[in-house]
Amino acid sequence: MLKSLQLALVVLLAGSSWQPLRAAPWWEDYGEKENYLCSNEVVLQLRRNEHQASIENFAAPNNTLFRDRTVTTAERYAGTRLTLELRNDKLDLDYGWSTLQCKRVWKS
Repeated sequence: MLKSLQLALVVLLAGSSWQPLRAAPWWEDYGEKENYLCSNEVVLQLRRNEHQASIENFAAPNNTLFRDRTVTTAERYAGTRLTLELRNDKLDLDYGWSTLQCKRVWKS
Protein backbone atom coordinates (compact mmCIF):
# COMPACT_ATOMS: atom_id res chain seq x y z
CA MET A 1 0.00 0.00 0.00
CA LEU A 2 2.78 2.46 0.91
CA LYS A 3 4.65 1.87 -2.35
CA SER A 4 1.44 2.37 -4.31
CA LEU A 5 0.80 5.64 -2.48
CA GLN A 6 4.36 6.85 -3.15
CA LEU A 7 4.07 5.94 -6.82
CA ALA A 8 0.74 7.75 -7.05
CA LEU A 9 2.28 10.87 -5.51
CA VAL A 10 5.20 10.78 -7.93
CA VAL A 11 2.84 10.39 -10.86
CA LEU A 12 0.75 13.26 -9.54
CA LEU A 13 3.83 15.49 -9.33
CA ALA A 14 5.31 14.32 -12.62
CA GLY A 15 2.21 14.32 -14.78
CA SER A 16 1.41 11.62 -17.27
CA SER A 17 4.74 11.43 -19.07
CA TRP A 18 8.11 10.17 -17.81
CA GLN A 19 10.16 11.58 -20.65
CA PRO A 20 12.53 14.45 -19.80
CA LEU A 21 10.37 17.50 -19.26
CA ARG A 22 12.76 20.02 -17.77
CA ALA A 23 16.35 19.60 -18.84
CA ALA A 24 19.11 21.59 -17.20
CA PRO A 25 20.12 24.82 -18.94
CA TRP A 26 23.36 24.64 -20.94
CA TRP A 27 25.21 26.86 -18.45
CA GLU A 28 24.65 24.40 -15.59
CA ASP A 29 27.53 21.98 -16.01
CA TYR A 30 26.47 18.85 -14.13
CA GLY A 31 29.43 16.49 -14.04
CA GLU A 32 27.63 13.40 -12.77
CA LYS A 33 24.54 11.68 -14.11
CA GLU A 34 22.87 8.87 -12.16
CA ASN A 35 19.68 6.82 -12.51
CA TYR A 36 17.77 5.74 -9.42
CA LEU A 37 15.07 3.09 -9.17
CA CYS A 38 12.31 4.16 -6.80
CA SER A 39 9.60 1.86 -5.41
CA ASN A 40 10.80 -0.83 -7.84
CA GLU A 41 8.86 0.94 -10.59
CA VAL A 42 9.97 4.52 -11.21
CA VAL A 43 13.36 5.58 -12.57
CA LEU A 44 14.57 9.11 -11.84
CA GLN A 45 17.67 10.65 -13.41
CA LEU A 46 19.76 12.83 -11.11
CA ARG A 47 22.37 15.19 -12.51
CA ARG A 48 24.63 16.96 -10.04
CA ASN A 49 27.88 18.72 -9.41
CA GLU A 50 29.62 20.08 -6.33
CA HIS A 51 27.08 22.90 -5.84
CA GLN A 52 23.71 21.92 -7.27
CA ALA A 53 21.56 19.08 -8.62
CA SER A 54 18.60 18.60 -10.92
CA ILE A 55 16.15 15.75 -11.36
CA GLU A 56 15.87 15.63 -15.13
CA ASN A 57 12.69 13.61 -15.63
CA PHE A 58 10.74 14.90 -12.66
CA ALA A 59 8.14 17.45 -13.72
CA ALA A 60 8.08 19.47 -10.52
CA PRO A 61 8.62 23.17 -11.12
CA ASN A 62 11.87 24.64 -9.84
CA ASN A 63 13.58 21.28 -9.59
CA THR A 64 17.07 22.80 -9.37
CA LEU A 65 18.39 21.98 -5.92
CA PHE A 66 21.33 23.60 -4.16
CA ARG A 67 23.88 21.85 -1.95
CA ASP A 68 23.33 22.14 1.80
CA ARG A 69 26.79 21.91 3.35
CA THR A 70 25.53 21.99 6.95
CA VAL A 71 24.80 18.25 6.68
CA THR A 72 27.90 16.10 7.12
CA THR A 73 26.42 12.58 7.23
CA ALA A 74 25.10 12.70 3.64
CA GLU A 75 25.05 14.89 0.57
CA ARG A 76 21.92 17.04 0.83
CA TYR A 77 20.48 19.21 -1.91
CA ALA A 78 17.45 21.42 -1.24
CA GLY A 79 15.06 23.51 -3.31
CA THR A 80 11.75 25.26 -2.79
CA ARG A 81 9.63 22.07 -2.89
CA LEU A 82 12.11 19.19 -2.77
CA THR A 83 14.97 17.96 -0.63
CA LEU A 84 17.15 15.03 -1.52
CA GLU A 85 19.78 13.18 0.47
CA LEU A 86 22.40 10.88 -0.97
CA ARG A 87 24.09 8.16 1.06
CA ASN A 88 26.21 5.74 -0.94
CA ASP A 89 23.78 4.18 -3.46
CA LYS A 90 20.62 5.40 -1.74
CA LEU A 91 18.59 8.50 -2.50
CA ASP A 92 15.81 9.87 -0.30
CA LEU A 93 13.58 12.38 -2.07
CA ASP A 94 11.43 14.41 0.34
CA TYR A 95 8.64 16.54 -1.11
CA GLY A 96 6.96 17.69 2.05
CA TRP A 97 4.22 15.21 2.80
CA SER A 98 6.11 12.04 1.82
CA THR A 99 9.58 10.61 1.19
CA LEU A 100 10.46 8.46 -1.79
CA GLN A 101 13.34 6.04 -1.28
CA CYS A 102 15.43 5.05 -4.28
CA LYS A 103 18.49 2.97 -5.09
CA ARG A 104 21.13 3.86 -7.68
CA VAL A 105 21.11 1.57 -10.71
CA TRP A 106 23.46 3.46 -13.05
CA LYS A 107 26.14 6.16 -12.86
CA SER A 108 28.22 7.96 -15.49
